[in-house]
Amino acid sequence: MEGSSHKVSSNEAGQRLDLWLQSRLAGVSRKQVKALLDAGRVVINGRRVVIAGWELCAGDEVDVRALRERPGEAMAQGPEAQPERARRPEMRPQAKSRAAGVSASIDRHFARRKARKKGREHRPKKEPVSVKVYHQDRDLIVVEKPGGLLSVPNDKADARESMIDRVRSFLRRKYRDGKASFVSPLHRLDAETSGVMVFALSRDGQRLTGQFKEHSIQRTYLAIVEGRIERENGVIDRPLEKGEFGEGKKAREAEGPGGRRAVTEYRVKERYKDATLVELSVRTGRTHQIRVHLAAEGFPVLGDALYAKELAEKRPELMDEVDRTLGFRRHALHAAYLGFKHPSGGRKMTFRSPMPDDMK
Repeated sequence: MEGSSHKVSSNEAGQRLDLWLQSRLAGVSRKQVKALLDAGRVVINGRRVVIAGWELCAGDEVDVRALRERPGEAMAQGPEAQPERARRPEMRPQAKSRAAGVSASIDRHFARRKARKKGREHRPKKEPVSVKVYHQDRDLIVVEKPGGLLSVPNDKADARESMIDRVRSFLRRKYRDGKASFVSPLHRLDAETSGVMVFALSRDGQRLTGQFKEHSIQRTYLAIVEGRIERENGVIDRPLEKGEFGEGKKAREAEGPGGRRAVTEYRVKERYKDATLVELSVRTGRTHQIRVHLAAEGFPVLGDALYAKELAEKRPELMDEVDRTLGFRRHALHAAYLGFKHPSGGRKMTFRSPMPDDMK
């Protein structure tokens, strides 16, 4: 087995070390991964890690060193089985410092496990939440995300429930023997946005990210916007820039040449007294693209607390009416259609999600 180096992506944060290694190392079994760990051949950020359930962090540098022994031998041998010449009579100061760091990391790891276990013991047992599944195979699972639920946690400290948590829980209930434990997000929907989402269940499934990057994924949204749009259809072509612009805003129309092109097509479906139902498709997939584009055109998404702030300040009675009559306080945006080619075989796949009751 050859040595190799890997880096943990943000999408992989929180995964178990042994399962992550098995997904990264081609042709390596779970037993061989355990042999690597037992033999001390896995090094994270310069520190040897032997715990299979070690939680990975985004940006971790993982080095897998060549396993010279056969897996059975590596599992059987420990430090006492190494030749005498391989032992150092005295640990150097740098090695002492590294060993202390490893010890502290292990202490933190077990402290987190103990805290989680204690929390589970005192937490009232919840009934499992059902997940609407449109499609599942060995590589992908396509599901419905309700409005108000995170797609994935913002970071490891974010304790709020997310769609990826629900998918993992669903798979654990379905495969009680431990199969299908790998789930990787391929895209995100804003927490308040409802609609169809796809997750990868294998490394082959993760190749779908290429279609997202190439903007070859077909995505259609439904939105209720403030105001009557008189044109039947149109194209919004406004460059956007990404950043932290205060009050939770993560994108805005570019004020200089540094913006990235963003294109949104829209078509009017129904008009109301003070609002319009529109169907939108995105040629590009920028952060908050639809919400920023519609607000820039003067037709912000109804209920958008970030990009319709001027509307909320100018016409608070309208926002109150949204609460009273519709019974919800989220932006009225729904991912209604998703189309792509399956990463294994290229089969064309399309999925439609009906408009949720609160938007109806």
